[in-house]
Amino acid sequence: MFNIGDKIVYPSQGIGVIDEIEEKEFKGERQMYYTIQLYNNTMKLTLPLSRIKTSNMRLVSDSKTLDNCLKHINKFVVETGELSKVNFKERKTANELKIKSGALDDYLQVICNLTQLKMEHNLNSSEKQMLTSAKKIVIEEISQSKNLSSDEATNLLDIYMAFSN
Repeated sequence: MFNIGDKIVYPSQGIGVIDEIEEKEFKGERQMYYTIQLYNNTMKLTLPLSRIKTSNMRLVSDSKTLDNCLKHINKFVVETGELSKVNFKERKTANELKIKSGALDDYLQVICNLTQLKMEHNLNSSEKQMLTSAKKIVIEEISQSKNLSSDEATNLLDIYMAFSN
């Protein structure tokens, strides 16, 4: 499904590259594993191929796909009044599911919704952390897809976010 050198998005962890695909033994059973080096992190993940589907790991979006999502970022913005109708627990659960999905659209929706809420009132620590985490992953994806520095990727996201408000 993936090859050595593929840049991937691993939900909740970030962006990385597949370093190795090798057979290993675990609890007496031999199976194939991906070794993933996460960017901006010293951590390496080892993931059995059998868990790929449930992990929601995916390839980093290509530049054209990213451009299309960013150009239409306003479709992810929900009216603050609508967001306020949902209590924190429901919002947190919905956002966690979106983060775990690994989908670019879902990450952008979390960023847009929490940014919108932040303009109305202070976010609690859990929401601040979720916003920071989602932004970090999207910025890393922009950086890897478009071969930009982290600062350039941050500026690009900020420009599109400004147009969405």
